[in-house]
Amino acid sequence: MANETLVVNSSLDDLPAIAEDYTATWCGNCVEVGNALETVAENLSMEIYAVHRNIYETQDPLGNENVDTRFRDRYDIYAPEYKPPVAGINGKYALRGSNPSGESLESDYAELASQPLNLGEGSVSMAWTPTGERSGTIVWTIEQSTSAVYNVTVWMVEKEAYFPDGTNNQIYYHHIVREIIDVGTVTDAGLSSGSEQITYAEAFDDDDLEVHIMFHEYIERTTEDVTPEPVEENTPFLSMPLTALALIVVALRRKDQ
Repeated sequence: MANETLVVNSSLDDLPAIAEDYTATWCGNCVEVGNALETVAENLSMEIYAVHRNIYETQDPLGNENVDTRFRDRYDIYAPEYKPPVAGINGKYALRGSNPSGESLESDYAELASQPLNLGEGSVSMAWTPTGERSGTIVWTIEQSTSAVYNVTVWMVEKEAYFPDGTNNQIYYHHIVREIIDVGTVTDAGLSSGSEQITYAEAFDDDDLEVHIMFHEYIERTTEDVTPEPVEENTPFLSMPLTALALIVVALRRKDQ
């Protein structure tokens, strides 16, 4: 939790896949997508992050404009009318709507989450020390055998929020990304580290924020921009993003005791 001192570390080989669940409290078919992601996470090493729609949003109070913007940039989603559900996997693949491309949503997500990250040998670590009611110091390190360039961010994640006014009848919402904060960059092979004092937004309710560290790989554009064909709201698609932040590779948090 954000109000506890913690130290976590992992080898690059043991890092989980990342699933971003673009959702909203009014979105009925988002429930099906969320349930499918939960099922996959029970069988694979995968962390789920719920990104609640905030831009042009009037009904869902759980979102954050900065978080929404970063999600749209990561998957090249710029249309104002763009709506959930969207499942983003490892910052590289996006599946829109609740209609599966294959046999089921579970098999679609599992296939994408199982794609190798090809990170090479190395390790990552994070130390978090709270310094105030909504502040703390983050210390991170990464040792890598490749020369990948990363943007390092902290994600503040609310474990659960109570919102009975949502029209999809969920009442409780989980894994909510409340804020994303830049804390450094990685530009060289070998050992890199950083330290940052941060202040973060409060939880929607209760005191259940978690601190996660993320490393986003910077990948240069290698193909010309292509304008995609228009798709129906529930049409699934896969796309390789043409954004700078193309791959989320680290999610570290203190597990429940």
